[in-house]
Amino acid sequence: MIETSLRLDAQRRLADVGNADVIVGIPTYKHARTLAPVMRAVADGLARDFKGMRTVIAIVDGGSPDDTVAVANQIPLPSSVRRLVTSYQGVQGKGSAVRAIFEIARSLRARVIVILEADLQSITPDWVEKLARPILSKEYQLAVPHYLRPLPDGAMTDLLAYPLTRLLYGADVRQPMGGEYALSAELAQRMSARDVWETDVARHGVDIWLTTVALNDNVPVCQVRLGVKLDDSRELLLAFDPTFVQAIGTLFRMLDIYKRRWQESFKPRSVPFFGNGVESEPLRPWIPNVTAAALGDAFVAGSRRYARLWKTALTPSTRAAIKELSETPDGSTRFNAKLWARTVYDFAVVYNQGEGDPDKIVAALLPLYYARCATLMRETGLEPEAVERAVQVQANQFATEKPYLVHLWNTYVPWAWEGVR
Repeated sequence: MIETSLRLDAQRRLADVGNADVIVGIPTYKHARTLAPVMRAVADGLARDFKGMRTVIAIVDGGSPDDTVAVANQIPLPSSVRRLVTSYQGVQGKGSAVRAIFEIARSLRARVIVILEADLQSITPDWVEKLARPILSKEYQLAVPHYLRPLPDGAMTDLLAYPLTRLLYGADVRQPMGGEYALSAELAQRMSARDVWETDVARHGVDIWLTTVALNDNVPVCQVRLGVKLDDSRELLLAFDPTFVQAIGTLFRMLDIYKRRWQESFKPRSVPFFGNGVESEPLRPWIPNVTAAALGDAFVAGSRRYARLWKTALTPSTRAAIKELSETPDGSTRFNAKLWARTVYDFAVVYNQGEGDPDKIVAALLPLYYARCATLMRETGLEPEAVERAVQVQANQFATEKPYLVHLWNTYVPWAWEGVR
């Protein structure tokens, strides 16, 4: 493992900054267009809500070829808010940037670290205070967001991270993969010392990894209501999406790490909320950045591209049901909750116990994920309350199918006929 994520120039500049109470870390990569309003909102919040405290905004860049670093250096900040703009070394990805922020916080002896994404559109100046306050109060060591997020942007959490986290670890935390959170210096130091920074955690797996480890290590965790999350949504890569592969690969890998825990019976617990906060903005249907029809086309194309991998990953009954959908004109919008739960369990088991390339296994799940997302879009009309009801139905279906997962996990034989048990 690389000893440090910080380059020498960053280590030198830390001495000029001195110490800090609150650090807001923003990982960046090609965010020249979106970074300025985020920095302004953060600076306004720090100046207003943390009077008398030493505050720092740390922009940690992944080698952006655009003007991200120039923008980060040029945004005017209040005199009470210090600025640190640097890059990291190591595996390229958000996780490496987060680790560098943890190292900066340790060097500056910060009391709380707030991580924010650089493309937020809905951020307001009070987000920093809402996330940091539970940590400064010393009641919690990790504060994660609770917000509404439109489809398909929030689908990775709605259809995978949330139902699996609730089922496997007994914690009803609505946004376990949220890109915004705050943590204590103690927790940050423990996490940065873990030997994971040359894996997908260093890329796009860091958010779900951090939450999962904290829940399983019995770290005091709370949720903070932030209203609605809107961001400058990246274009969905319908053929192959490395963010999906790295984040969901990390989620799947945690099943093996904590297999003794989730195979036991336990009573689910709620994760408390800190403060009041905004429950939501006025509810309205969202305008998606990709249509259900486009997702359906990706599903049909994937049924041809990944036919061999699906034969390896899926049980015969699941594979037959999916094949029927792929051959039906509206099949991509008829992918029901039970079939999705069993599909995910098939892939999670093969990812951990199969003999194939784990990244290719997760990539082969992507077209099926798009079909389930297209189905949710059709069933709910993108109306937020209907979406949330559907997400809860899906989470309950994951729980109903848990015996299927346990049986599959304990009986899977990779060399059996068609890879099946």
